[in-house]
Amino acid sequence: MAGQIRRLLNRTMVLEKRSLYKNKVLKLFPSEIHLMQVINEAPDLSAGEMADRLGITTGAVSQTLNRLEKKGMIQKTKDPSLKNKLTATFTKKGKTALKGFEQEQETTLKAFSAYLNDLSEPEREIVERFLSQMEMFLKSLG
Repeated sequence: MAGQIRRLLNRTMVLEKRSLYKNKVLKLFPSEIHLMQVINEAPDLSAGEMADRLGITTGAVSQTLNRLEKKGMIQKTKDPSLKNKLTATFTKKGKTALKGFEQEQETTLKAFSAYLNDLSEPEREIVERFLSQMEMFLKSLG
């Protein structure tokens, strides 16, 4: 269910096209934050696997990785033994930015997690079905 929530929020925020995190001159947009979270959770994923987790195209992941690299958030390296395998690792600036964003969001996320944890199993199933339908609806929008 957490993956569905992330994908739903990602699609909603992308429609809004506004930054989620600002620190001095740095602006991070939803697509960048979500990709950073995926990299943080599973650093060995390929771009295709990242795209699957986020519900977006591999091309969108590649573009976002390029933006994150230009902003100094990540460093991309290619595995010489695997032609298309790309690894993204956080720079110090990237780790600091992700931590700052997550600290800003912590209160909201805790409250939402507590709400979900207090639901009964049948209630969680209803929420999950709703999120699946909402996700399909948002995918149909583009």
